[in-house]
Amino acid sequence: MSQQNEQFDEIFDVLVVGSGCGGLTAALTADIAAPAKVLVIEKSHLIGGTSATSGGVIWIPDNHLGKEKGAEDSIAEAKQYLQATIPEDEFNEPLIDTYLDQGPKMVKFMEDNTDARYTSLEHYPDYFQDAPGVKLGNRALEPLPVSADTLDDDVDNLHPSGPQTIVFGRYGVNFEESHAFTTQSPGWFKLFAKIFLTYWLDWSWRIKRKRSRRLAFGAASVTRLLSSIKKRNIPIWRSAALKEFIVKDDKVIGAIIEKEGRILKVQARRGVIVASGGFGQNQEMREKYLPKPTNSDWGCEPKTNTGDPIKAAEAIGAQLKFMDKAWWVTTVKAPNEEFPRLSEIEKSLPGNYTVNTSGKRFANESQNYLTFMLEVLEKEKLGESCAPMYMIFDANHRRNYPVGPLMPGKFFPDSLVKIVHRDWFGSDFLTSASTVEELAVQIGIDADALKATVNRVNDFSATGKDLDFKRGDNERDRFSGDPTLLNPCLGPVDKAPFYAMRIDPGEFATCGGMAINEHGQVLNNDNQPITGLYATGNCTPALLTTYPGPGATIGPAMTFGFIAAKHLSGSNTL
Repeated sequence: MSQQNEQFDEIFDVLVVGSGCGGLTAALTADIAAPAKVLVIEKSHLIGGTSATSGGVIWIPDNHLGKEKGAEDSIAEAKQYLQATIPEDEFNEPLIDTYLDQGPKMVKFMEDNTDARYTSLEHYPDYFQDAPGVKLGNRALEPLPVSADTLDDDVDNLHPSGPQTIVFGRYGVNFEESHAFTTQSPGWFKLFAKIFLTYWLDWSWRIKRKRSRRLAFGAASVTRLLSSIKKRNIPIWRSAALKEFIVKDDKVIGAIIEKEGRILKVQARRGVIVASGGFGQNQEMREKYLPKPTNSDWGCEPKTNTGDPIKAAEAIGAQLKFMDKAWWVTTVKAPNEEFPRLSEIEKSLPGNYTVNTSGKRFANESQNYLTFMLEVLEKEKLGESCAPMYMIFDANHRRNYPVGPLMPGKFFPDSLVKIVHRDWFGSDFLTSASTVEELAVQIGIDADALKATVNRVNDFSATGKDLDFKRGDNERDRFSGDPTLLNPCLGPVDKAPFYAMRIDPGEFATCGGMAINEHGQVLNNDNQPITGLYATGNCTPALLTTYPGPGATIGPAMTFGFIAAKHLSGSNTL
């Protein structure tokens, strides 16, 4: 923390820390609201952060795009839904009221003033289908795909997409296409054939890059915002890390930044907006704050998410909150992949069941992934190990559906896997056996318990009713199932060979950090705003702590980036 008079190396009106969707939204809003000299800094040499690895979806109730498709929604219904699904001690009413009011305005503003474009997902339901105010669709908005040409050579500075968002590691697909391919729903082959041919016939692009020219999901969202940043000539400093805030007369007036090994003092005349990632890649902070067991190798966030801005804010008296929380999700990491991938949809598909080291199921695999993981953490707290867990499936499931990086066997049979990925089978990652009992022995869990589990789910598959965890009893569960089955989420495990794939109790980001008010201002330990300092995204406490719908992280991050930029610009007219 620096408080003396400073000689600045660079002077800007607004400093934005982080180049994800929240940060880029803040930078654009600050420049448009009251033309300003804005600087964005990014710790990594790549742009986009956690947003670029994500699905890019934003959860914005009562948005104009849903209304255009005939959706009936209201802020009152959305608040009722959130009150019913977020614990009372985590329900921050002033911030939620602000979010519900400003979220639709943010989307309209971004579409009217930038290259951001979204489509309403009519059939992507909220995650708690028994709650009042719930909707079956249109609250989730997906970024429209965009050509990588939009960025020219800057496309090579874009953070790689999450591996689960790129089919076969090559093909850029949108949500509808990805969902159709994963669930093998009617028309999936025609969709994929078109994507396949478009990619392979694009010779001029293919000779330069493996990555598809067509960008979707989080890559599309970041690209559209980055394109707008470029048009407004807003600089982004890459490989530029925030080290500490500069404070004068109890006001944040700038920051000390390490840029490519050089220490720079940067003034921010209107203020600093921190929109960085969390601390998931900082094992020391994980050990201090997160539930045990905890391992940075299980997290999907960029390696640069080490919590530096959170620590810098704490050093000047910022209040920290929800440091024990994360956006929990099971993750899977193949031996040859650099980053873990989210393991969510495959757990929901019929004929795939998750067991822990007891050999027994313990939760509904098709439910909201964060809720599933909360049950994992509760098991750990009670002394039952869930590190690792295993997805158990059979030859029929293997043939028809993807499981993590393992593509359906009808496209990628075991014989080919053993040639291309020699270290997959025989490792702790992927195991196969001719009997369930043999499979259990190989992965080190109780054979009798696993056999009993398989027999029980086979009975459930025949009756269509999961008597243990009610899997498939609501629309959220069935969303990723097979509608041709008696219960779209339940299928038998009865055809050899049998398989187990290891999954870990991970997260796609932590979500604790600097407490903020309804203007996005960072609060001190007396609940008073720290003048000149704002924050949004995963470096702040989660707003929608139970993950009530798809896009419950980026939606608030962009909304409070929008709010913070308006406030420091003195604009209330947007």
